[in-house]
Amino acid sequence: MACDASSIEGAQDVVEWHCFDYNITFEDYSVLRALEPGHCVVSENFIAGKYHWELHYFPNGVDENNEGYSSVFVKLPDIVTGCNTLIKTRFDIVLHHKFYGYDHLENDIVSSLDPSVHTFCAQNPIWGFDRFISKSIVEEKCWDKNNDHIKLRCYIWVTREFSNGVTRRVRRREGSEDEY
Repeated sequence: MACDASSIEGAQDVVEWHCFDYNITFEDYSVLRALEPGHCVVSENFIAGKYHWELHYFPNGVDENNEGYSSVFVKLPDIVTGCNTLIKTRFDIVLHHKFYGYDHLENDIVSSLDPSVHTFCAQNPIWGFDRFISKSIVEEKCWDKNNDHIKLRCYIWVTREFSNGVTRRVRRREGSEDEY
């Protein structure tokens, strides 16, 4: 899937948004669904905007207050403590219907699109949704019992800001090298 990055020119600053999307399958959902609240499964690392990311999925919520819901968080695991790097991002995490593949977006069960910009740094390396979706919806509509898995797609928009007064438009495709 191709994603366009938009450029916005301010006073002297330019912000580029680079969009990356990743398909994630969590196998053995019949086992995962029995995890206690606060326990999660972590995806393999994936790269977006030259940074390594992980998706943390809590089948029974991030804590007891969110039991009955699945929680999902995106984490930047490699950021160095004490580092002043600030990574501005936006996210959309989609849980797919068990009968449709990733190319049937009109059949998505839930989309977590939050138009807010979230800043990741050493003091704040994780962000997500405590009540992403009701566990009953996951089990009724998203859990593929024949293959014992659930599928998610994570879209991440990562910014690059610079002050050269030039507005650029960048187009990236999934799987392309991430060079700015």
